[in-house]
Amino acid sequence: MKALSIVGLVLGILATVFFWLPIYNTIFLACGIVGIVLSAMGRKKAKAAGVSAGLGTAGLVLSIIGTCLCGIGFFTCTLCAGALAASEGAGEAALEAALEGADLYY
Repeated sequence: MKALSIVGLVLGILATVFFWLPIYNTIFLACGIVGIVLSAMGRKKAKAAGVSAGLGTAGLVLSIIGTCLCGIGFFTCTLCAGALAASEGAGEAALEAALEGADLYY
């Protein structure tokens, strides 16, 4: 019961601390989800055994916060990648149009 709470707490800490990494936030999103499950199981087993459930509660809170932050990071990273892909040719066309009438001296 204590091991489940500790693992959930560690996964919650990882998800909360490293949510800002653009490529790895999907991995930490999965860590946050697994941390929620493990923390809830550890908390439930601790309450059934009559032991303090503080580690499980802390792990549950950090895992929920980390999962939300990783979800937001994944969503915004996907939006940025989509906007970049959509405007890939637009920048070159605008540059060519601006330079078309300009007199360039070499």
